[in-house]
Amino acid sequence: MTTIPLTTHTSVQLLPQRAVYWPAQRAVVIADAHIGRPLPHHQHTATLLPTLLARLTEVIATTAATQCIVLGDLFHMRKHYLPEAVDSFVQWRQQHADLDMLLVRGNHERAMGDPPARCGLRCINPGFVLDEVTLLHEPRQQPGFAMSAHLHPSMLVPGLRTAMVAVACFIWHPNYLVLPAFEDAVPGRVVARHPAERQAYILQDEVVLCDA
Repeated sequence: MTTIPLTTHTSVQLLPQRAVYWPAQRAVVIADAHIGRPLPHHQHTATLLPTLLARLTEVIATTAATQCIVLGDLFHMRKHYLPEAVDSFVQWRQQHADLDMLLVRGNHERAMGDPPARCGLRCINPGFVLDEVTLLHEPRQQPGFAMSAHLHPSMLVPGLRTAMVAVACFIWHPNYLVLPAFEDAVPGRVVARHPAERQAYILQDEVVLCDA
């Protein structure tokens, strides 16, 4: 893990599972899980959601988090919530009934409405401030520090078999932190680094923080 400061008195840990641990809140922060996203036929959709939920379970267990904050787009649906996707999530949620789950509404929640109540989520609008950190889905300019998502950021690093390979990354700026997508279904988007940003990429079980 890699620890970075968000404000003068708040730090978080960047985890190789494409998540953040926020010790002061005892919270795991994830984004863009996109549960239920339709996939190409060659991908193994039957194992995708169990693998994602197992990874989330691992993060919660290793950090002893009591809260999970989702920065938008927990589900990926076009017109309605698919019962089988919701059922799988609810079954997992019942196994973690003591976990407080906070969902910051993203563009998919805006399009479809909040997930069914049986998912056990507290849904809030973006812009909610927790310990001087603003929680968003889409990045936007504003005063103070913000955590956001939506971009599915990745960056190019030297590969073992190819010259360069795209890997998921965090984007850290003095005013914001952008999380990589938690989902496994589709690759991220390679984003250009802006001045004053630092990227932290995920390489196997390690988070590597690049120089400014």
